[in-house]
Amino acid sequence: MSVVYRGEHRVTQQAVAIKILPPELAVHEELKARFVEEARVLAKLEHPNIVHLNNFTEAGGRLCLVMQFVEGVTFEAKIVQHGKVPVDEALRVGIEVCRALEYAHAQGVVHRDIKPSNIIVRTDGAVKVTDFGIAKMIGNSRLTSTGQTMGTVRYMSPEQVRGKPADARSDLYSLGITLYEALCGVTPFDGENHFDIMQQHLRNRPPSLAKSGGMVPASVEKMLMLSLEKSAADRYPDAAAFRAAIEKVLPDLPRGSDATVAQPSGGRRSRIAPALGLAVLVAGGAGATFLLARQLNKKPAPTGKAATATGQAVKPAAKPESVASRWPTPHAIAGEVVVTDERFEADGVRVQSTARRNAAKVRDAYKNILEELRMFLGGVEIPAARALAASELHPAPLNIVVVPQAMLDTPSLWPKFPMTQGSTYPSRYVPEKGTLFVNDGAGFERNDLAFPVANHVLSAVRSLTTSDILQLSEKFEAYYISKGPR
Repeated sequence: MSVVYRGEHRVTQQAVAIKILPPELAVHEELKARFVEEARVLAKLEHPNIVHLNNFTEAGGRLCLVMQFVEGVTFEAKIVQHGKVPVDEALRVGIEVCRALEYAHAQGVVHRDIKPSNIIVRTDGAVKVTDFGIAKMIGNSRLTSTGQTMGTVRYMSPEQVRGKPADARSDLYSLGITLYEALCGVTPFDGENHFDIMQQHLRNRPPSLAKSGGMVPASVEKMLMLSLEKSAADRYPDAAAFRAAIEKVLPDLPRGSDATVAQPSGGRRSRIAPALGLAVLVAGGAGATFLLARQLNKKPAPTGKAATATGQAVKPAAKPESVASRWPTPHAIAGEVVVTDERFEADGVRVQSTARRNAAKVRDAYKNILEELRMFLGGVEIPAARALAASELHPAPLNIVVVPQAMLDTPSLWPKFPMTQGSTYPSRYVPEKGTLFVNDGAGFERNDLAFPVANHVLSAVRSLTTSDILQLSEKFEAYYISKGPR
């Protein structure tokens, strides 16, 4: 009922998605009311795993939803491209969708149309749930009458098929169908027409995953089948319980199963890139390297010893020579000619650039991020993160190198970095050299530094897991950008 365009804010140059209800459809009061309802729903939701609303307006007779633009691919596209999705990747997408649903349900919002095409996977592996066009706010029955069927047939819960009220457990059923399709390449129920498929939702048990071509551990199948029970009362009680069940079976996957991920996930912007992907970081205590590069979709097997910063506090003002001795030589790429090179030892950052620029401005942005990160971490639930916030927060020295976007997107310059054709990589991180490359674009100091700097700092915290680091960095980025320029 609408058309979505990519747009750009004239002042901030921020990319946005503009969803438009054409004038010829706006004359239909129910369509117009549902479009406005989507704006109301999105206005209530502010979560890292949900595409957020920037504005709602009317222009030239057209109703417009101005939303966050997410560079990536839909989960549906990944399934179609590869036939099926590796178990580790599929389950991690399921975990992130559960996080989105936990939040939405807590706000009284039921999505009612969870399916692969409404899940976007960013290049860094981060997941965004979108299209709340038929979402229902609990207690608001204005747009849906009893007996009216809402949803997409292949992913519709039995109660939706019957036209009964849908609640949080309906979304979990739809997510279960989505994960089944990701693991098998087909949905559990198919038929010649919608009526046939709807009847199967009501009467048939889903075929085993093995029968549909999905080879998974028994624990994974048992976990998934519980979400597909016909009676809502027999399913997981809420999204938090479903997420916990998925997390519980992850250790049951064969060792190295995450290495079967053939392609990086799609995403809002392929931010960072490391020597293995977009940013290989090393988790301090476990010594487990993981692919960050704004493409955090797999976690290589642990290496014996951490290769990044130890997280030990240094006081450069008192002993600048100790900083110099620990400062890594910046990573260099072919064709890179540095014309700006300034080291700020007291701040633990060195700024290089292929164009002449005020290095102090980049230094100030870095310091501001650290300050905001300390404030942000002080309010999170993870004790290790709060302890870090209470400390002096002296991360390992960091080299920030500002280069043209073309250098970040040229495959020959990054032979060890997996790349997705047509993707843009605003940042790349080489941890063993303590070097963060960032694109020379307008506003990069605010828009492209928060996530990688947070990862640079958090990767040295021994008690944080890979998942903790990713979640905290994602949330901090949203927090930092939402505050606007200082």
